[in-house]
Amino acid sequence: MRQLKQIPALADLHCHLIPYVDDGASDMDDSKRLINEEYNQGVRHIVMTAHLRYGYFDTPVYLVGRQFDQLKLWIKENFTDLKVEYSREYYCDDRLLTLLDGYGKKVKEVAYDNKKYCPQNEIIPFGTNICILLEFSSNRIQKDLIITAVNKAFNAGLTPVIAHVERYPIIQKHPEFIQKCIDAGAYIQVNADSIIGSENKIRCQTARELINMGAVDVVSSDAHDPLIRKPNLLKCYKYLKSKYGAYEADKLMHDNMYYLLEG
Repeated sequence: MRQLKQIPALADLHCHLIPYVDDGASDMDDSKRLINEEYNQGVRHIVMTAHLRYGYFDTPVYLVGRQFDQLKLWIKENFTDLKVEYSREYYCDDRLLTLLDGYGKKVKEVAYDNKKYCPQNEIIPFGTNICILLEFSSNRIQKDLIITAVNKAFNAGLTPVIAHVERYPIIQKHPEFIQKCIDAGAYIQVNADSIIGSENKIRCQTARELINMGAVDVVSSDAHDPLIRKPNLLKCYKYLKSKYGAYEADKLMHDNMYYLLEG
């Protein structure tokens, strides 16, 4: 624990720790191991962001909430200083755009593909700054869609946070495009694994280039399981501190995090 006193309380606003709801934690034991690991690395505020993508990760919101509530009971029994909340990692497809329109207009119901949804139930913001985590395709150029989704979220009164931007082809090919996202009101998140070199080469290069540009706001784990895609936040903090200095490490993994989460 002596080592942890040298770092500020970390936070994680992008991870998949809720069991049974997506490709993250496969059961409650996995969830507990991941939470213990994050806590031991100095994390004191976690936002659990279950995937939501039409036709792929489509666990109903009430089931995600039910699993989170069960997990939260265990957390309260075992940790006195760990804040947790849940939201979703929203894949930007036509259904999400429809939900964002309805959320902004405060309508009770929207229709998509012959199904009805309540936007106020489906959109689950996190943090005092009313944030929403937006995900895009890692395979296709989506320049216009990124700006459209950011604008719709912003106009709906939400603070858009773009998830793991280093994965998107438009950013990899044209890093300067990130400024248009920032100008539209987005905060920029990169994964810890990309920074420390655990991801593929192009993702690592892109993440580090964005940091050098001063374009990154927050770093998160995107943890999925205790073995392969585990949280590496403490390792990332140490890397950032050694490479860029304590000020930059604190800004990306504490200061900006707690601004979004707790104001």
